[in-house]
Amino acid sequence: MDIDVRRQLEAIPGPAGNVVKTPHPVGSTVALRSIRGFADRAAAVSFAVAGTVLQDDGELTVVMTRPGSGRASRAGSRTGPRGRNVVAIGWDGSYDLAEWEGHTVVRAHPHGRCWSVWRWHDGENWIGDWYGNLESPWRRSAVGYDTQDWALDVVAQGTPGADDWTIGFKDEDELDWYVEQGTFSAECAAYFRSVGEELAEIMRRGEGLAAADWSRWAPTRDDVSVPLPEAWQALPV
Repeated sequence: MDIDVRRQLEAIPGPAGNVVKTPHPVGSTVALRSIRGFADRAAAVSFAVAGTVLQDDGELTVVMTRPGSGRASRAGSRTGPRGRNVVAIGWDGSYDLAEWEGHTVVRAHPHGRCWSVWRWHDGENWIGDWYGNLESPWRRSAVGYDTQDWALDVVAQGTPGADDWTIGFKDEDELDWYVEQGTFSAECAAYFRSVGEELAEIMRRGEGLAAADWSRWAPTRDDVSVPLPEAWQALPV
């Protein structure tokens, strides 16, 4: 694929603002934001969640979100395949503010790749599925990191390299719905699926973040929940 076409397909909607090249310090509070484009209004934050930086360098960006940390999502009537998607046309710009629930989640993003891998920790062990969130490559902002969520996800169960290690896809119907709504083009959706196949194959082989030492990112008793930064909603920032 032509590199310029690929960059267009991976682009985060809206103005980029000032490019932040300096890594965010380990331990700093940030907002991880998914930016969405709209047909009837300017691009805006679609979802934001607060977290603590565990690593930010040329290889990986890793952010931990503890239960009780701030999060925000677009408010409005819900629709879509499972009734959890806010309509793309006619959104009034408001948000539902809440707190992260459940267990601590750690998101690890390989620099320049179109995904992050999420794992959950119950305070003692890593639990549940491995979650490959397909998205635009993360871009540093003054308040954290920006991306665009692509709806489609790769989910792995079991232990990497073991007989119980299985790989599948999640939310294919929601990606189709976004195409129907005009949020994503058919070309974008096809590219997102190809990236999903790439990540699925990497995970199937037990490589990449499936082979990483996650113990270095395990939460400790001293870790705390954090609020969203004040300017989490501002674009550009």
